[in-house]
Amino acid sequence: MDDTLNHEDESTNFSNAESADETRQTETVRDAVEYGRQAQREQLDALRVDVMRLRTEVMAIAAGTSKLAALEASLAIETVENGIRRHLAPVLFAAGAAGFVWSAFLRRR
Repeated sequence: MDDTLNHEDESTNFSNAESADETRQTETVRDAVEYGRQAQREQLDALRVDVMRLRTEVMAIAAGTSKLAALEASLAIETVENGIRRHLAPVLFAAGAAGFVWSAFLRRR
């Protein structure tokens, strides 16, 4: 009878050891999964920060580009206006000639 009790104690101890080992393995797997999830969260956070930084840079570039285009347009207008002011007589003559040709073209129809 003592042999039977010892055998039952050994099988109970063995099953307890198996259960403890499975519990440790399960905890190890859970820890690894949680570590992986945490690493993914950190990577996503880093990507979000990069996207926000890039978005800000693109908006600044776009704002700078539109300001540059407006500045270049203003410069072109000023250049044309200055050219007209310096050469007013030839410009008026050219405009009159263009008007005459246009009106002659329209009368023939």
